Amino acid sequence: MEEKIELALLDKFRDDYNKIKNEKLQKALQTRPILDVCLNEEIKAENKFEFNIELEDCKIYNQYSSKRCWMFAVLNLIKNNMAQNLNQSVMTFELSTNYLNFYDKLEKANHAYQTIIDLKVSDDFVMCDYDSHPLLTGYLKDPVRENGKLNFASALLKKYGIVPMSVMPETFNSRYSEDFNNWFTRKIRYDMQELLSLKGKKKNLYKAKKRMLKECYNLLANILGEPPKTINYNYIDKNNDKKNILNFTPIEFYNQYCSINLDNFVQIAQMPIFDYYKKYERRYSKNLVEAEAHNFINVPQNEFTSLCLSQLKEGIPVVIGCDNRKYRDKESKILDTRIFDFEKLLGIKDLEKLEALKTFDCKTRHFMTIRGAFVENDKPLRWKVEDTAGDEARINGFYVMNNNYFEKCVYYAWIDKKFLSKKITNLLETKAELYGFEGSEL
Repeated sequence: MEEKIELALLDKFRDDYNKIKNEKLQKALQTRPILDVCLNEEIKAENKFEFNIELEDCKIYNQYSSKRCWMFAVLNLIKNNMAQNLNQSVMTFELSTNYLNFYDKLEKANHAYQTIIDLKVSDDFVMCDYDSHPLLTGYLKDPVRENGKLNFASALLKKYGIVPMSVMPETFNSRYSEDFNNWFTRKIRYDMQELLSLKGKKKNLYKAKKRMLKECYNLLANILGEPPKTINYNYIDKNNDKKNILNFTPIEFYNQYCSINLDNFVQIAQMPIFDYYKKYERRYSKNLVEAEAHNFINVPQNEFTSLCLSQLKEGIPVVIGCDNRKYRDKESKILDTRIFDFEKLLGIKDLEKLEALKTFDCKTRHFMTIRGAFVENDKPLRWKVEDTAGDEARINGFYVMNNNYFEKCVYYAWIDKKFLSKKITNLLETKAELYGFEGSEL
């Protein structure tokens, strides 16, 4: 039986509240931002921007208001390596995310079209029929979302290569992409509905798909610029000599100057919502039809931390997936689970990691790159984390991440296979357990 809120109960609440009311706190909460009121200054002072493991300086990217952090994070892994191989300053060399953005949109459109073509449905199938196709419709409601995973960027690089930023720079709508993404998604939804209609009429779906992809190409070329077939790249190297790279295809440029093999990197997860030492794969979680889906090996926290630290000590950046919206003080640029006194001042208790994941209190929202740490007795106390908001944001582009935040809010790390134990390596060849879909955000 449902129980409504009785007015007498509200009177009891009112009496009880007025017995304990803190007028000073009440005034502060009504006149200032909640985060400012609850900020713990002692925790700010504890998280110094000091590290005893640090990778070399780098050019800090800016994703502006787009959701391409996953692209930038993978480029952050290879950019210094390519700069060194070009003998160019790491502070001036940039890679074009807009180039990858073009092909990501085109490939996601193709994947959505192919999903419709391959779909076994009745003639009266409706796109919002969640009862009969709950996972599939969950994916199809936003098939070309700008969000992505690390395997998306890796697949694009291996197929299309990369070009310097100067060869294909950002455009207004690649940086401020909300309207563009919304309209492009509408075009794809219209096309998917047309394909469904053609399926019922037994028409040539692949002919229609080719026409739709051509329309996508033209639209993307107008908005993002057309990707070059070959590139000419002129730059000044560290010896102050002029260098010219002429008539390279983007894939030749990538293969020639990137000596980091992305095939050697494996996604390791730390999510107690899944079983440990097991391989998982998310349904409908790829941009290229022919690419590998988003998968990971789940491990306990101590092993997850150890893998990240081992890779960092070898001078290799660690790309991570995390929840960057909780426990973050934008002013001090600190990530720490204790930075706000919500329980003390507001009576709001915090969930443990497992419960937070189960109830969607935390989820993977952002990808960043670890480029340093402060370690005592082989245990990290805090991490130096490169964001993609430009070098004028954060602390010259970096957050200070306390290890308590790392343990609670970091869920994925891209780890080189050479650091993996035999136990984990053996799991790479096992069949993954399927779960969810891309929109589930875990």
